[in-house]
Amino acid sequence: MATLTTEERDRAREMLRSLGDRPTITAEDGTVLDLPQPIAEALAEILEAAANGERALVLRSPEDLTTEQAAAVLGVSRPTIVRMIEAGKLPARMVGTHRRLTLSDVLAHREGSARRRGEALDDMARQAEELGLYE
Repeated sequence: MATLTTEERDRAREMLRSLGDRPTITAEDGTVLDLPQPIAEALAEILEAAANGERALVLRSPEDLTTEQAAAVLGVSRPTIVRMIEAGKLPARMVGTHRRLTLSDVLAHREGSARRRGEALDDMARQAEELGLYE
């Protein structure tokens, strides 16, 4: 996905606001298509990423991920994923000579990392406040 202009980001933000609870798509012939909730949620994620100027990642194989796909989900390089697997930080299994990871394990790792980063930032802010650095 190419970098979006400010106008395109604004349009994505507007579309995201107008999605509502039961989004629909109107085809050229006037047919109204009611989007299933999982698809509506995916569309909302893509629009939110676009509005923020970020790239959206769409995975078509939700059960098993390659190391390259896992790297894209976590925003790291494929060699970093291999090191994480070898260090026991990410579970994986071998399929022939290839490593495969489950999407749930990768997402759990991402959520855990985000939680730990948030806790560390909260701790740093608390320490800075105790030291009077905000005055």
